[in-house]
Amino acid sequence: MKLSEIIKKYDFKVYTPEILTEMDINYAFCSDLMSDALIILNSVTDERILTQSMLITGLTTNQSIRTAEMLDVNVVLLVRGKIPSLKVVDLAIESKILLLATEQTMFNMSGMLYRDGIKGIYYNQQW
Repeated sequence: MKLSEIIKKYDFKVYTPEILTEMDINYAFCSDLMSDALIILNSVTDERILTQSMLITGLTTNQSIRTAEMLDVNVVLLVRGKIPSLKVVDLAIESKILLLATEQTMFNMSGMLYRDGIKGIYYNQQW
């Protein structure tokens, strides 16, 4: 699904509009523990999966941006109405990470994206 379609359909707030580019999002992963995100996403051996992925989290600290950066995931979605600090937004811009937000819970947002064809990432996933 095109990122622009996802943003429009779910009325996401875009905190880093200068980074917004058209790309396909076919995968997503949810975690508030970045150590879990690192373990699962580091097991993915095909780079195409990560470049078409979105990290969904309620963690509004630099750690979520740094984790996405380390994993080459270009999109971070903050859930539950979380608002990032200016420091986090600046880091996202510096790291070229598209930072989005929604009022939806992680569970509901994941279900809606899954319904639209976005697949979850699982341990050791191959293309």
